[in-house]
Amino acid sequence: MSNTINKKIELSLLESKDGSHTLLRHDISETYHSHNGAIQESLWVFIDKGLNYLKQQNYDTIKILEVGFGTGLNAILAYEFAQQNKIKIEYITLEPFPIPLEIAQKLNYIDFLQEDTKAIFSNLHQVDWEEMYQLSPYFSIQKVESTLENYQMDENYFDCTFYDAFAPSKQAEVWQLSNLQKVFDFTRKNGILVTYCAQGQFKRDLKTASWKVEKLDGAPPKREMVRAIKS
Repeated sequence: MSNTINKKIELSLLESKDGSHTLLRHDISETYHSHNGAIQESLWVFIDKGLNYLKQQNYDTIKILEVGFGTGLNAILAYEFAQQNKIKIEYITLEPFPIPLEIAQKLNYIDFLQEDTKAIFSNLHQVDWEEMYQLSPYFSIQKVESTLENYQMDENYFDCTFYDAFAPSKQAEVWQLSNLQKVFDFTRKNGILVTYCAQGQFKRDLKTASWKVEKLDGAPPKREMVRAIKS
Protein backbone atom coordinates (compact mmCIF):
# COMPACT_ATOMS: atom_id res chain seq x y z
CA MET A 1 0.00 0.00 0.00
CA SER A 2 1.35 3.41 -0.88
CA ASN A 3 0.18 6.97 -0.73
CA THR A 4 -0.33 8.80 -4.01
CA ILE A 5 2.05 11.53 -5.15
CA ASN A 6 0.80 14.72 -3.49
CA LYS A 7 0.39 18.09 -5.11
CA LYS A 8 2.04 20.77 -2.99
CA ILE A 9 -0.55 22.59 -0.90
CA GLU A 10 0.40 24.35 2.33
CA LEU A 11 -1.58 22.94 5.27
CA SER A 12 -1.64 23.68 9.01
CA LEU A 13 -3.05 21.49 11.77
CA LEU A 14 -5.71 23.15 13.97
CA GLU A 15 -7.81 21.95 16.90
CA SER A 16 -11.56 22.53 16.65
CA LYS A 17 -13.78 23.23 19.66
CA ASP A 18 -14.64 19.57 20.32
CA GLY A 19 -10.92 18.77 20.55
CA SER A 20 -10.71 17.02 17.17
CA HIS A 21 -8.32 18.24 14.49
CA THR A 22 -9.00 20.00 11.25
CA LEU A 23 -6.64 21.39 8.63
CA LEU A 24 -6.27 24.91 7.29
CA ARG A 25 -5.60 25.06 3.56
CA HIS A 26 -3.61 28.24 3.08
CA ASP A 27 -4.12 28.81 -0.65
CA ILE A 28 -7.86 29.34 -0.14
CA SER A 29 -7.78 30.34 3.57
CA GLU A 30 -10.32 27.67 4.46
CA THR A 31 -10.49 24.84 6.99
CA TYR A 32 -11.57 21.30 6.12
CA HIS A 33 -14.17 21.24 8.92
CA SER A 34 -16.15 23.49 11.23
CA HIS A 35 -14.16 25.36 13.89
CA ASN A 36 -16.98 24.42 16.26
CA GLY A 37 -16.10 20.73 16.10
CA ALA A 38 -14.83 18.61 13.23
CA ILE A 39 -16.16 15.29 14.52
CA GLN A 40 -19.36 16.88 15.84
CA GLU A 41 -20.14 18.31 12.39
CA SER A 42 -19.33 15.11 10.52
CA LEU A 43 -21.46 12.95 12.83
CA TRP A 44 -24.37 15.39 12.64
CA VAL A 45 -24.43 16.07 8.90
CA PHE A 46 -23.18 12.90 7.25
CA ILE A 47 -23.70 10.07 9.71
CA ASP A 48 -26.94 11.07 11.42
CA LYS A 49 -28.76 12.98 8.66
CA GLY A 50 -27.30 10.71 5.97
CA LEU A 51 -26.61 7.15 7.07
CA ASN A 52 -28.98 6.99 10.03
CA TYR A 53 -31.73 8.34 7.79
CA LEU A 54 -31.13 5.50 5.30
CA LYS A 55 -30.96 2.97 8.14
CA GLN A 56 -34.42 4.14 9.19
CA GLN A 57 -35.56 3.48 5.61
CA ASN A 58 -34.39 -0.14 6.12
CA TYR A 59 -31.31 -0.02 3.88
CA ASP A 60 -28.98 -2.96 4.59
CA THR A 61 -26.45 -1.95 1.94
CA ILE A 62 -25.47 1.65 1.11
CA LYS A 63 -23.36 2.89 -1.79
CA ILE A 64 -21.80 6.24 -0.94
CA LEU A 65 -20.18 8.87 -3.15
CA GLU A 66 -18.11 11.40 -1.21
CA VAL A 67 -17.14 14.69 -2.82
CA GLY A 68 -13.99 15.58 -0.86
CA PHE A 69 -12.08 12.81 0.97
CA GLY A 70 -9.98 15.44 2.73
CA THR A 71 -8.76 14.18 6.10
CA GLY A 72 -10.68 10.91 5.85
CA LEU A 73 -12.91 11.84 8.80
CA ASN A 74 -16.24 11.07 7.10
CA ALA A 75 -14.85 7.80 5.78
CA ILE A 76 -13.67 6.50 9.16
CA LEU A 77 -16.97 7.48 10.82
CA ALA A 78 -18.88 5.72 8.01
CA TYR A 79 -16.68 2.65 8.61
CA GLU A 80 -17.55 2.72 12.29
CA PHE A 81 -21.26 3.10 11.44
CA ALA A 82 -21.09 0.09 9.11
CA GLN A 83 -19.46 -2.06 11.79
CA GLN A 84 -21.84 -1.05 14.56
CA ASN A 85 -25.01 -1.44 12.47
CA LYS A 86 -23.91 -4.40 10.31
CA ILE A 87 -24.82 -2.45 7.18
CA LYS A 88 -22.64 -3.04 4.12
CA ILE A 89 -21.14 0.17 2.78
CA GLU A 90 -19.34 0.69 -0.52
CA TYR A 91 -17.56 4.03 -0.21
CA ILE A 92 -16.23 5.82 -3.29
CA THR A 93 -14.51 9.09 -2.47
CA LEU A 94 -13.16 11.82 -4.76
CA GLU A 95 -10.16 13.98 -3.89
CA PRO A 96 -8.12 15.95 -6.43
CA PHE A 97 -5.61 17.12 -3.80
CA PRO A 98 -4.75 14.27 -1.39
CA ILE A 99 -3.14 15.36 1.85
CA PRO A 100 0.37 14.01 2.56
CA LEU A 101 0.52 10.83 4.64
CA GLU A 102 2.77 12.49 7.23
CA ILE A 103 0.04 15.07 7.93
CA ALA A 104 -2.71 12.45 8.02
CA GLN A 105 -0.74 10.55 10.64
CA LYS A 106 -0.77 13.60 12.94
CA LEU A 107 -4.59 13.86 12.98
CA ASN A 108 -6.00 12.92 16.38
CA TYR A 109 -9.21 11.22 15.25
CA ILE A 110 -8.15 7.87 16.67
CA ASP A 111 -8.54 9.41 20.16
CA PHE A 112 -12.29 9.58 19.48
CA LEU A 113 -12.77 6.18 17.82
CA GLN A 114 -13.72 2.72 19.07
CA GLU A 115 -10.66 0.62 19.88
CA ASP A 116 -11.14 -1.80 16.99
CA THR A 117 -11.52 1.11 14.53
CA LYS A 118 -8.28 2.94 15.35
CA ALA A 119 -5.96 0.91 13.11
CA ILE A 120 -8.32 1.32 10.16
CA PHE A 121 -7.82 5.10 10.02
CA SER A 122 -4.18 4.67 9.03
CA ASN A 123 -5.21 2.08 6.43
CA LEU A 124 -7.61 4.57 4.83
CA HIS A 125 -4.73 6.89 4.06
CA GLN A 126 -2.32 4.18 2.93
CA VAL A 127 -4.39 2.10 0.51
CA ASP A 128 -3.60 2.79 -3.14
CA TRP A 129 -5.67 5.27 -5.05
CA GLU A 130 -8.09 4.06 -7.75
CA GLU A 131 -8.29 0.50 -6.27
CA MET A 132 -11.30 -0.86 -4.34
CA TYR A 133 -10.27 -2.25 -0.94
CA GLN A 134 -12.35 -4.41 1.40
CA LEU A 135 -11.42 -3.22 4.88
CA SER A 136 -13.99 -5.38 6.68
CA PRO A 137 -16.96 -7.60 5.75
CA TYR A 138 -19.09 -4.45 6.00
CA PHE A 139 -16.91 -1.76 4.44
CA SER A 140 -15.06 -1.31 1.16
CA ILE A 141 -13.45 1.90 -0.11
CA GLN A 142 -12.14 3.27 -3.38
CA LYS A 143 -10.27 6.58 -3.32
CA VAL A 144 -10.30 8.34 -6.69
CA GLU A 145 -7.88 11.19 -7.39
CA SER A 146 -10.31 13.26 -9.43
CA THR A 147 -12.60 16.25 -9.41
CA LEU A 148 -16.34 15.64 -9.57
CA GLU A 149 -16.36 17.34 -12.97
CA ASN A 150 -14.05 14.65 -14.38
CA TYR A 151 -15.54 11.64 -12.58
CA GLN A 152 -17.76 9.19 -14.44
CA MET A 153 -20.08 6.54 -13.01
CA ASP A 154 -23.17 4.56 -14.02
CA GLU A 155 -26.51 6.26 -13.62
CA ASN A 156 -28.64 5.22 -10.64
CA TYR A 157 -25.66 3.77 -8.75
CA PHE A 158 -25.34 5.60 -5.41
CA ASP A 159 -27.72 5.68 -2.46
CA CYS A 160 -26.07 8.62 -0.73
CA THR A 161 -23.70 11.46 -1.58
CA PHE A 162 -21.63 13.21 1.08
CA TYR A 163 -21.23 16.65 -0.54
CA ASP A 164 -18.29 17.86 1.53
CA ALA A 165 -16.34 20.17 -0.75
CA PHE A 166 -15.01 23.51 0.45
CA ALA A 167 -17.63 26.28 0.65
CA PRO A 168 -19.11 27.73 -2.57
CA SER A 169 -17.26 31.00 -1.91
CA LYS A 170 -13.96 29.08 -2.01
CA GLN A 171 -14.64 26.35 -4.59
CA ALA A 172 -17.53 27.62 -6.71
CA GLU A 173 -16.89 25.19 -9.57
CA VAL A 174 -17.74 22.16 -7.40
CA TRP A 175 -21.17 23.58 -6.54
CA GLN A 176 -22.20 24.44 -10.08
CA LEU A 177 -25.56 23.25 -11.41
CA SER A 178 -24.00 20.77 -13.86
CA ASN A 179 -22.37 18.89 -10.96
CA LEU A 180 -25.62 18.76 -8.99
CA GLN A 181 -27.36 17.38 -12.06
CA LYS A 182 -24.54 14.86 -12.51
CA VAL A 183 -24.89 13.59 -8.94
CA PHE A 184 -28.68 13.41 -9.40
CA ASP A 185 -28.12 11.14 -12.40
CA PHE A 186 -25.67 8.99 -10.39
CA THR A 187 -28.22 8.56 -7.59
CA ARG A 188 -30.81 5.81 -7.26
CA LYS A 189 -34.50 6.63 -6.76
CA ASN A 190 -35.08 7.77 -3.15
CA GLY A 191 -31.32 8.24 -2.70
CA ILE A 192 -30.02 11.33 -0.95
CA LEU A 193 -27.39 14.06 -0.93
CA VAL A 194 -26.35 15.53 2.42
CA THR A 195 -24.21 18.60 3.02
CA TYR A 196 -23.40 21.20 5.64
CA CYS A 197 -24.10 23.93 3.06
CA ALA A 198 -27.39 25.82 3.08
CA GLN A 199 -26.57 28.64 0.66
CA GLY A 200 -29.61 30.03 -1.14
CA GLN A 201 -28.28 29.66 -4.69
CA PHE A 202 -27.18 26.11 -3.95
CA LYS A 203 -30.69 25.17 -2.79
CA ARG A 204 -32.22 26.78 -5.88
CA ASP A 205 -29.80 24.88 -8.12
CA LEU A 206 -30.64 21.60 -6.38
CA LYS A 207 -34.32 22.18 -7.18
CA THR A 208 -33.45 23.04 -10.78
CA ALA A 209 -31.62 19.70 -10.99
CA SER A 210 -34.84 17.97 -9.82
CA TRP A 211 -33.81 17.28 -6.22
CA LYS A 212 -36.41 17.59 -3.44
CA VAL A 213 -34.72 19.86 -0.89
CA GLU A 214 -35.13 19.42 2.87
CA LYS A 215 -33.85 22.13 5.21
CA LEU A 216 -32.66 20.59 8.48
CA ASP A 217 -31.10 21.99 11.63
CA GLY A 218 -27.37 22.41 11.10
CA ALA A 219 -24.61 21.11 13.34
CA PRO A 220 -24.61 23.52 16.34
CA PRO A 221 -24.29 26.44 16.22
CA LYS A 222 -25.15 26.42 12.48
CA ARG A 223 -28.79 27.14 11.86
CA GLU A 224 -29.33 25.01 8.76
CA MET A 225 -28.03 22.20 6.55
CA VAL A 226 -29.49 20.44 3.52
CA ARG A 227 -30.65 16.94 2.71
CA ALA A 228 -31.81 16.50 -0.88
CA ILE A 229 -33.82 13.48 -2.06
CA LYS A 230 -34.17 11.99 -5.52
CA SER A 231 -37.89 11.31 -5.26
